[in-house]
Amino acid sequence: MAGFTDLREKLKSMTPHRDKVFEYSDGEKRKYHDSDDDESEHEERRDAEASKVKSSIKQANIFTQEECARIEAKIDEVVAKGDKGLYREHTVDRAPLRNKYFFGEGYTYGSQLEKRGPGQERLYSEGEVDEIPDWVHELVIDRLVTNGVIPEGFVNSAVINDYQPGGCIVSHVDPIHIFERPIVSVSFFSDSALCFGCKFQFKPIRVSEPVLYLPVGRGSVTVLSGYAADDITHCIRPQDIKERRAVIILRKTRPDAPRLNTSSLSPSIHSSERRHILKAKRSHRKADPDAAHRPRILEMDKELQRRSLSSRKRRHGDSSSENSWRRADERELGSRYTDDHATTRRVKMRRH
Repeated sequence: MAGFTDLREKLKSMTPHRDKVFEYSDGEKRKYHDSDDDESEHEERRDAEASKVKSSIKQANIFTQEECARIEAKIDEVVAKGDKGLYREHTVDRAPLRNKYFFGEGYTYGSQLEKRGPGQERLYSEGEVDEIPDWVHELVIDRLVTNGVIPEGFVNSAVINDYQPGGCIVSHVDPIHIFERPIVSVSFFSDSALCFGCKFQFKPIRVSEPVLYLPVGRGSVTVLSGYAADDITHCIRPQDIKERRAVIILRKTRPDAPRLNTSSLSPSIHSSERRHILKAKRSHRKADPDAAHRPRILEMDKELQRRSLSSRKRRHGDSSSENSWRRADERELGSRYTDDHATTRRVKMRRH
C-alpha cells in the first residue's frame, strides 16, 4: 500500500479506464475509445495486467465428486440450522440471493461505523460468531494441509457463501488490514467463474468486461496471493451463477487486525440500541429460478422500481401513517442491496 494514503485511491488506480467497456445483459459489448492507438494501448495494458493476475493464482482439483457430495450435505445442514436461528447473532448474514455464514472470525463493515469506507472494516469481538465446525476441519482444511495448499494451523476464519441463481458479489479486495494472504476458496454444487477487474453499475445492473475470467469448477481449489489478492478487485457476476453455488473461503486474520469496540460506533448510537444496529441482516426472499437468464432483473432493481412507484404516490399527497411506515421500511430494505457496504451506485471495495 506504499504511496497510497487511502485504500480508495489504490482501488481507483487498479482499474484505469475500465469503465470504457461494458457488457450488457443482452450480451452486447460497447466500447468507447478516443482512437485506434488508444484502443491498442488499452488492450496491451489489459493483457499485461491479466498476465500479472494469472501469475498470482493457483488452482487445483483435490476433491472428488463423492467428497463434494458429502461436503455439500454438510453445507445444507448449516443452511437448515441458520434458518432455525440456532447460530449466534453475527454468524449469519443474509442478502437477496446470497447468504453468508461466518465461523471462527466474523467482521463488520464501514457503514456500521462512525468512519465509513474501505479500510474501516472491523472484526467482531471474540465469541460473536460460532466456532469453525468440526466437519470443515476434517473434510476441507485437513485435505488442503495434506496436499500442501496451506500450512497446518493457518486457518482461523471460515466463511460459507451460498448463492442462488443470479446472485453475485460486487468487485472488492479482501480487507488487507484484516486478513493475511493467501486467500483460499473451494467451490461446491456447480461450476462458476471468478472475474477480476470488473466494475458494477446498477439500475439496471451491468458489469464491465473483466481483465481476467477465471473458471472455477465444482470441487476446485483457488488460491489468491500477490497481485490477484491485493492489487486488483475480484467479483462474481450474476450471469455466472446459473445454478446454486456455494464457496468455502478459508483465511487467517492478522494478529493486529482491529476489532469492533464501543468507541468505533457512531456517538449517536446508545448502548441500548447497539445490539439492534449490529444485528445480522435478514432476508426471507426466495430465489428466482430465471434470474440467471436475465441477470439485469435482480432483486435490487425490483426494489428500486417499487421505491420509485412509492415516491410517485407520495407526491400525490398521501401522507398517512401507513405510508410513513412504508418509507421507513423501504429505507431499511434499500440498505441491503449493495451486498456488504453502501447504498450508493458507485462500487466500493467490499468483503468477500
